[in-house]
Amino acid sequence: MKQKKIVVGIALALVFMACSKKTVATKDVGSSGTGTTSETIPSESLKGSGETAVADVNLMAAGKNVYETKCIRCHAMKPLAAFTDPRWEAILKIMVPKANLTQVETQQVTAYVKANAKR
Repeated sequence: MKQKKIVVGIALALVFMACSKKTVATKDVGSSGTGTTSETIPSESLKGSGETAVADVNLMAAGKNVYETKCIRCHAMKPLAAFTDPRWEAILKIMVPKANLTQVETQQVTAYVKANAKR
């Protein structure tokens, strides 16, 4: 009986851990050793200049994080360039409610996938 309680307790703990929100801070140490992540963002996606371009880069970086933590968490995804902008819009329309994304997260992931979509 005691063993059964222990097994059930461990199983419940694993279920709670598997279903909890995961926030993982990652650090990519490049060849410069600075500890910053370098992201290649297509130049045509940076429509603004100055502060607007920085905001776009930040939006897409946040979108990458949302994509990696909430989209890929449930299933493997094809490369972003496998789909065009219109196809991504259709995919996002279906998947955003399933992933319970906030309005901000939706904007972020939309900016990220559209910047990396097939041209």
